[in-house]
Amino acid sequence: MVMGGDLDGYNSYAQRGNLPTLQHVLTEGIAMMPFLSKLKMLRTWGGIMDMSMDGSPIIDKTHIEGLYLNCGWCYGGFKATPASGWTFAHTIAQDRVHELNAGYSLNRFSTGNLIDEKGLGTKTWIS
Repeated sequence: MVMGGDLDGYNSYAQRGNLPTLQHVLTEGIAMMPFLSKLKMLRTWGGIMDMSMDGSPIIDKTHIEGLYLNCGWCYGGFKATPASGWTFAHTIAQDRVHELNAGYSLNRFSTGNLIDEKGLGTKTWIS
């Protein structure tokens, strides 16, 4: 059985998750499916995910002519693919960000306009 869980506020490449995140994921999993408490845990890994720090995607044009970004989706990508594709196609065709994906710009990380407060990382002053 493979389970995913939540954003780990202390990302690393150490191939191990931190204990509070692991406990959170397991507690929630058992609350939804009590039979999970009977399983033995063989190993864990806080794996590397291609996602942004606030858990929301980046859909933006860059300062480099002809270079656009649509990345960092992680667990929310599949259900949003049609709208993402439509607004991203507009961004590329018009060379300007569509109003629906304006909030998903890359500069939100430097301005503090994060979409999900979990993405604070070391910048706790933002909250």
